[in-house]
Amino acid sequence: MAELRTSSRPIQSCFQCRKRKIKCNRAYPCAPCMLRGEGGQCKEVDRNAVASGKTAAETLDDVLGRLAILEQTVSKLVSSGNQGKEKEKVKDKEKGRSAIRSSFGVTSTDEDVAMMLEDFAMGHRVNRNRATQDFDTTNNNEDPYTSASPSGGHPLLLLLDPGVNIIARLVAMLPDEMRTRALVQFYFERLEWYSKVLHAPTFISELNVLLMQKSSESVGMVRVSFLGVYFMILCLSLHLIEPYVCERIGIDFSTASELSKRMYSAAQACLHYDDFLGAHSLEHLQCILLMGVYQQNLDEADTHWALLGSAIKIAQNLGMSRLGSESDERTYSVTWKSLVKRETARRVWWSLIFNDWSHAAAHNGTYAIHPSQNHTGWPANVNDRDLVDDGRPLRSRPTEEYTEMTFSLTRLRFVVLYREIVDEMQAPTGYSFVGEMDKRLEEMLKGVPEHFITDDNSLAVDERVKGLELTLCLIMGETRRLRLHRPYLFRGYKDRKYVKSREQCIASAQAILDHLKSDDEQSAILLKWWIVLFYGFAAAVVLFIDLCHQKAADDGRCLDQRRAELRQALDLFKTAEHISVVSRNAIALLEGLLTAEPDLPSKPSRKRGRDKKDHESEGEPFERIAKRMIIDASKNSSSPGSVSAGSGSGSSASPTAILPSFQMPRPSYKLYPDVTLDGPGFTFGETTMAELAGLLYSDYGWAMDGFGVHYQ
Repeated sequence: MAELRTSSRPIQSCFQCRKRKIKCNRAYPCAPCMLRGEGGQCKEVDRNAVASGKTAAETLDDVLGRLAILEQTVSKLVSSGNQGKEKEKVKDKEKGRSAIRSSFGVTSTDEDVAMMLEDFAMGHRVNRNRATQDFDTTNNNEDPYTSASPSGGHPLLLLLDPGVNIIARLVAMLPDEMRTRALVQFYFERLEWYSKVLHAPTFISELNVLLMQKSSESVGMVRVSFLGVYFMILCLSLHLIEPYVCERIGIDFSTASELSKRMYSAAQACLHYDDFLGAHSLEHLQCILLMGVYQQNLDEADTHWALLGSAIKIAQNLGMSRLGSESDERTYSVTWKSLVKRETARRVWWSLIFNDWSHAAAHNGTYAIHPSQNHTGWPANVNDRDLVDDGRPLRSRPTEEYTEMTFSLTRLRFVVLYREIVDEMQAPTGYSFVGEMDKRLEEMLKGVPEHFITDDNSLAVDERVKGLELTLCLIMGETRRLRLHRPYLFRGYKDRKYVKSREQCIASAQAILDHLKSDDEQSAILLKWWIVLFYGFAAAVVLFIDLCHQKAADDGRCLDQRRAELRQALDLFKTAEHISVVSRNAIALLEGLLTAEPDLPSKPSRKRGRDKKDHESEGEPFERIAKRMIIDASKNSSSPGSVSAGSGSGSSASPTAILPSFQMPRPSYKLYPDVTLDGPGFTFGETTMAELAGLLYSDYGWAMDGFGVHYQ
């Protein structure tokens, strides 16, 4: 039985019958089509085609016309897109060339030439020298920005006798070759990982040249910019020296501390004598960054911050903010033609960024390097021995493969997130940001250990150094989480919405101190660095805040646990007491807090009427103690740099008690043959630039008193 038609629409005649204008029985296939043998072509006429009034041929012509129009349109779009891409490439190329000007090679745009003329007129010497170097193909000078000697207008010429060979005096302060090599080897084996702003093979090569010049008394060829970096390596090696190095070079800890101060002053003299503000060089920036490590340990963080600002501007002036990455396939000018120099510059530039961003919160959330103005790629994940100028492209190792740069790259990842946290502090967008950022930090922290797995084919490394790097990265990550949540720590004791922040602050603080307590030998080394003490003290402050709030709950077990954790932190800080002024500051503050804590009431006073003496007791327990400690510490503090790094003022601990291994008596001979350790008019603990000038020229009629240097 045929299927019944359910539609009420009338059946149409088939197309073939309509075309032949014959009667159709309206069955499909219909009888006429069957008789003609065209049953397969018998189809009902489309109502839309009928309504349009067009024949099939006309309809087909319309379709073909539309298709032709579409093809033409697509062709135009494709052509336009290709031209757009080409224009975009040209635009990017011109943008890079014009914005960077002559940093990466000779430029030829009219705007570039116009700006170069302005450089000559306005006294932009670095740009002017770079432009001249790019256009003058006969100029083979690789670094036109450094001066060999002070110009006639050098300010130090007001103090210095023109007849004195300054470079010879500076070279005379250097130790002999045996001690030099011992200290330099110690630096690159045990200390360089922390800053990583040098290329070890290049430095060693330059050092060999300097030692040859010193032995042949060709001091006139010594580059003062390199000499400044060299002095800072000696300074840090002596400042952070370990017992086996003392034994090897025959000095004690006290002498090493005094000599480190001397080397620091010599490095300062090199910078100013070489006119680092007027004649810029990569080595000046390396020297400043190394000086920052020492300045922070001497409680001169503000000095470092001020000098850091100058270093950033010098780096930008040299074009280091637009070096790109090696994968960009750029053409570089003679100044940056060396692959080793470019990669070292990227390390220096990103070290400046790290210092700028990581200390921004302490300076009202301000930093000098804005991300949108940074066009330099991250340093490559390579070992120094693989970084050579052999004409081949640089091959960076995978991120998860451990190299000498792993620590630096890991801390850069953390500081990039920390900058976002600082920006959020400036203009809060809501508590949801804290949760999202915490997840990112937690994920990054979990992945840190994976980067410190050494493959069998990779460079053999000192496992102790790798352990220090890993521990500091973990501490750094926990500190970032602590700083993220700490603005909500106090609210977490009163508002359940912020309990997560309170718990995370305490957990991160405990994790930081646990990392420091996990290995006594490792902790004693790590706590020599200012930044580690800073992280540890921040953790101790959080635990003390929690101790103050827990007193209201009167939970004896919890209070005892917090007090024990704080005493352990205090003992940790004392291991670096002989080296770091910051450590002594932290010890004094923490001891004061622990001493004052038992006198705190369990709950803050709620009296409406207070007499004058009760006014100081206003606020929460932590706030009251902190205010008292800050006032007392401010009254008792000395001026920056007034305490020698090894004086141990206010402490009964001795270096040998903390690092018991070897104690040599102070040698009766002179460590540096040409300069006595205790000459007249020179004190290690109070060395200033004026005093150094007096030391250099005391035998030419210059004398020094409490007011500085004057001519007799």
